[in-house]
Amino acid sequence: MQTVTYSRFGSPDVLTLSDAAPTSPRSGHLVVRVHAVSINPLDSKIRRGDARLLSGTKFPKTPGLDFAGVVEQVGEGVQGFQVGDAVFGGPGSLKVGYLSERISVPARVVAKKPKSLDFEGAAAIAVVGLAAQAAVQAARIKAGDHVLINGASGGLGPYALQLAKRAGAQVTAVSGTDGVALARELGADTVVDYKREAITESGRTFDSVLELSTRLPFSEARVLLKPRGVYVDLEPGPAKLIGATLQNPFRSQQHRFVIVQSPTAALEALGRKVDAGELRPGPTRVFALSEYRRAFEVAEKGGLVGKVVVRLA
Repeated sequence: MQTVTYSRFGSPDVLTLSDAAPTSPRSGHLVVRVHAVSINPLDSKIRRGDARLLSGTKFPKTPGLDFAGVVEQVGEGVQGFQVGDAVFGGPGSLKVGYLSERISVPARVVAKKPKSLDFEGAAAIAVVGLAAQAAVQAARIKAGDHVLINGASGGLGPYALQLAKRAGAQVTAVSGTDGVALARELGADTVVDYKREAITESGRTFDSVLELSTRLPFSEARVLLKPRGVYVDLEPGPAKLIGATLQNPFRSQQHRFVIVQSPTAALEALGRKVDAGELRPGPTRVFALSEYRRAFEVAEKGGLVGKVVVRLA
């Protein structure tokens, strides 16, 4: 069984492909033959050691927070799954990754794969789809709101854009040049190419700012917020969490955070939206397992439209 691991924090150069012992089903777990795994920005933070308070420091580690594959074994106490089921799933813990040919994963973070998606497509939706839903909920977006989505054509942006539009918002999407067409296709009312225009100099204000690019901190985004606007942050570091908790009660502009969870019920709901055509998946760029290091380099370079997926089967 091949698996990608690393034994110290660092760049993609620390990643290695090696053989690992076969997995066995634990109580409450499924053994899944993995067909595809996607790469998320959080993978890079964990591998660099920037999230060690949540991911721990025990090595070796395996990257990959969401996956799709086929159930091979069902552990004791698991209901609702059987051998041969096509499934997808998200993180049960930031201490465990899925970039391996076979994994043992808690059944509570797994759901049946959306019928309308292949394995590569299904592997790419769990983290970003659920994070987008949580971001829209955190911002309390409603009909008529003016919403700014910074990073609208990355892995998460296309989902947040669609969900905000379905809520009835007027959406301004900030994207790189390569993502402008996608943002327009998905219904953005205004698209700003950040390579040509600085949104912070536009003079416009918004009911909420969804910061998906990691490049626009709250301190700089406040000029874009209405007096009671909400800034949604998907990178909750300890210092930011403490600062926002202490300061939010004393200011009208709010700094809120999203922490992604992937229970089966939420994954099932996400899959139904995709199958019903209510949520269009973002684009993917697929690499073979043998290209694993290159896949991470491309994902971390920035400017990518959509997500990177590693195909294992």
